[in-house]
Amino acid sequence: MKAPNAKQPDTLYTRLFAKLYDPVMEKLEARLLMDMRRSLLAHARGRVLEVGAGTGVNFPLYNKEAKVLAIEPAQAMAKQAESVLQGLGAPHIQLLEAGVGDAAVAAQLGEDTLDAVVSTLVLCTIPDLEQALQSFRQWLRPGGQLLVLEHIHDDRQPQRWIQSAVTPVWKHLAEGCYLNRRTDELLKDYGFEVVEEDYHYTRWVPFYTAVLRVG
Repeated sequence: MKAPNAKQPDTLYTRLFAKLYDPVMEKLEARLLMDMRRSLLAHARGRVLEVGAGTGVNFPLYNKEAKVLAIEPAQAMAKQAESVLQGLGAPHIQLLEAGVGDAAVAAQLGEDTLDAVVSTLVLCTIPDLEQALQSFRQWLRPGGQLLVLEHIHDDRQPQRWIQSAVTPVWKHLAEGCYLNRRTDELLKDYGFEVVEEDYHYTRWVPFYTAVLRVG
């Protein structure tokens, strides 16, 4: 039985999804998300785990003093991220093709070893979010930070209803993405303390950014 939150099989669809991801997101990144990423990653210091590195969009934003282990479970995404990494010449960033639940990740980390975990537009897709958050808490040092950028379930109507109605189909089209996951509340319910947080509303989707810490 496959472990939860593990490396994904490489398929024609995952390769197509990886190829289209950056072009589809380009306008939204330029208009909104890139500034949010830049502000969030200014907090990344010391030993850092980036969960779901995708195509490597965050790589140029890391301070060179941060020691980053970036993991990505999809082979096609990881290949694009590797190309970005090679172009940057960034020895402070290590890329590993793996999911947060893979043994290869746990082998490089131990209890209380991380200063920060970075997750940008990823927590919506992690199959077993509770297991992932448990791992984050285990790996983060006391006072360590979880840096999050995520789209969340809207509190407006009809947006909220539409997100719930579309999610059963959307999650299969968008590599497991849940449009109706209230990640902001889940993080607090799981014991992460808010250092700072902000909500950014677009017409159809709210985005949530937060710096949280382990007590």
